[in-house]
Amino acid sequence: MDFLRKYWQDLGLIVAVLVGIYLLTEWGAIPATERLLWLSFIAILVHQFEEYRWPGYFPGLFNRLIFKSDHPERYPLNTQSAMIINLVIAYLFYLVPVFFPSVVWLGLAPIFMGFFQFIWHGIFANRLAKTIYNPGLFAVMFLHIPIGVWYIQHIISTDMATTLDWIVGTLYFIVAVYILIVKGNMWLKNENSRYAFSRKQLGAYGPKS
Repeated sequence: MDFLRKYWQDLGLIVAVLVGIYLLTEWGAIPATERLLWLSFIAILVHQFEEYRWPGYFPGLFNRLIFKSDHPERYPLNTQSAMIINLVIAYLFYLVPVFFPSVVWLGLAPIFMGFFQFIWHGIFANRLAKTIYNPGLFAVMFLHIPIGVWYIQHIISTDMATTLDWIVGTLYFIVAVYILIVKGNMWLKNENSRYAFSRKQLGAYGPKS
């Protein structure tokens, strides 16, 4: 468990590379909807690597800047909660739709989450930090948004999406954000947690001296 806790984001990048190789070699044989959902899955894995490994200082920004934590190395987000939340997001919320590409609402929800990431990283976090970049924004701008637009254009042009798909997909997205991101961080927080982030993962937002 210690190994996974420390390297889950690195393993995720390896998975992303392997999926990318699979797409490159089998592109013509993979149905279009499935291809786009695989690309969306790659996007979240790259996003997580950017947040937690390189440049990787999202935990410090999240804990110190947003929650004004006196213990940004472990509260409210810690390495245990970050691992659990992000693995569920990537390997359930994003990956499951790949195997059910005809269930449009299931694919729409993670696409919507990708768009939501722009509000979080591109506007909210940047305004608080007074910056033009924070870890995760690159994946949002160059993966989540273009892939999401491509997916939506595809399901509209092929008449795949029904009104019910849009409604259920939106509701599923909202519930997922609330449970996995909002409540997940609160349920798993522990001010005395021994699962602390590294100095690199805190960046300029480490404990006050």
